Amino acid sequence: MFKNVTSKVNKKVVIIIAFICIIFLNVGYFGISKIHTQKNTVECVTENKEYYVGGQVVGIKLLASGVLVMGVEREDENIKVGDIILSANSQKIETDYQLEEIAQSGEKMQLEIQRDNEKIQVEVEPQYNENSKMYRLGLWVKDSSAGIGTVTFYEKNSRYFAALGHAITETSLNYILPITTGGITKTDIISIKKGISKNPGELKGTITNNTIGQIYLNTQNGIFGAIEDMTYFTESELIQIGKKEDIQEGKAYIYATIDEFGRKKYEVEIEKIYLNSDGNKNISIKITDKELLEKTGGIIQGMSGAPLIQNNKLIGAITHVFLDDPTRGYACFIENMLNDMSTI
Repeated sequence: MFKNVTSKVNKKVVIIIAFICIIFLNVGYFGISKIHTQKNTVECVTENKEYYVGGQVVGIKLLASGVLVMGVEREDENIKVGDIILSANSQKIETDYQLEEIAQSGEKMQLEIQRDNEKIQVEVEPQYNENSKMYRLGLWVKDSSAGIGTVTFYEKNSRYFAALGHAITETSLNYILPITTGGITKTDIISIKKGISKNPGELKGTITNNTIGQIYLNTQNGIFGAIEDMTYFTESELIQIGKKEDIQEGKAYIYATIDEFGRKKYEVEIEKIYLNSDGNKNISIKITDKELLEKTGGIIQGMSGAPLIQNNKLIGAITHVFLDDPTRGYACFIENMLNDMSTI
């Protein structure tokens, strides 16, 4: 009797242990399987794509959606600097001339305004100006933006490109311009203003009507679009993408175009990496190349977007210069630009 009971108990124990083992094996198996198949952000975004490093300077032209309020010369708390006027009396506004024309009725106007990603309705009344003999809204507005910058990279099959590493903004509050259309053009460097402490330098170049690509996005991590004329990018080389975790303090280099001799490699030093930082100031760099320092004094306007390379991998792009020391500045992680470009 005792022996039979023990046998039954032993059988139950064996069954329970076997069941528990099966559960653990399954959990362990599927858990390990999930870990091995999971890919990081860079691998997912770059899978089956070929990237070519940039360094070419281009002209950049943006046409904003609506008009951006740059200044307010009227006692009206309903309109603020940085507002974007999208429509007036239900008519879509794309230029400052359209807004001025509608104001000539002298009647109150219903404006649709975008403010901090929110659309609101505002009523304003034009005021008659005796000097100009016209009705005025008392607003200083801008409908487009233009400048020069540097292409960071492009993807071979889609021909999508990324440039600047930061947004095109207006006003002292750095409002990011939403765009209706925009393009990149060929440009010729006319002159260089050398950077000194508290007086940033600048590349000065032509912005032609010879459009070589379209701009689709303007984000805090750069401008993004598609190249139409690939002949301007024949010097570009295929390059691997580097993860931010692999970046090290020490030597690196950038590609930049600062004169008529075209794109060239220049040495820099990575001083600090901010792995957990947001935005586009993720890497602190210092220009060490003697030729570049002699010609530009360091980082100057127009070099934004210059690709940053370490261990033969594209890891970032120049975004900012230190006002007190033009030899030093910031770069963004290339992952930030890749993530934004993937939304096109």
